[in-house]
Amino acid sequence: SPAREMASLRVGLVLLAVPLAHGLARPASAPRAQRGLARRDFGAAISLAAASQFLGAAPQAALAEETSSGLVYKVIKKGKGETPAVGELAVLRWTASCNGVVFDDLYKANDFYYHRVGSGNLVPGVEEALSLMHAGDIWDLEIPGKLAFGPKGKRASPGQPSIPPNATLKYTLELVSLPGRDEDILDVTGGGD
Repeated sequence: SPAREMASLRVGLVLLAVPLAHGLARPASAPRAQRGLARRDFGAAISLAAASQFLGAAPQAALAEETSSGLVYKVIKKGKGETPAVGELAVLRWTASCNGVVFDDLYKANDFYYHRVGSGNLVPGVEEALSLMHAGDIWDLEIPGKLAFGPKGKRASPGQPSIPPNATLKYTLELVSLPGRDEDILDVTGGGD
């Protein structure tokens, strides 16, 4: 059909235009290694353009954001729940590392952490992230030293490495639920109506 031919022509033009616009095409006189790179780049551009056309939009990677305090976060999974209030009970899971060494992993332990939001029992960077998250969210965090263990760091404890002073921490933090507010819990217990 004419509409199908026109759509195919548009895809073909995009597939040719993307590598040229990004300087990925290399002349035949270029060294062999560069021509090979150009082919790989061209293939990647074709895949990206084809995916964009198929999905009807340009692919987007999650972008990291930074708060005024210096906490850097990237939303990995967007939840559908509410944001916790100070004093509310939250169910959390996380993996935490410092300098590439994991020092706490609730996923591996298949465990949950029940936390009263704003109680000060977690590092300030995690508390700040919780105030921005929704139940069901999973975020990657980069917590600067001043929002982690600060200038004192953390001494080693059984099974736990020490954390150097002002060390940046990396967390994958999941706000699993807010008991008492989540609809599924209210439905089971008969509360909320």
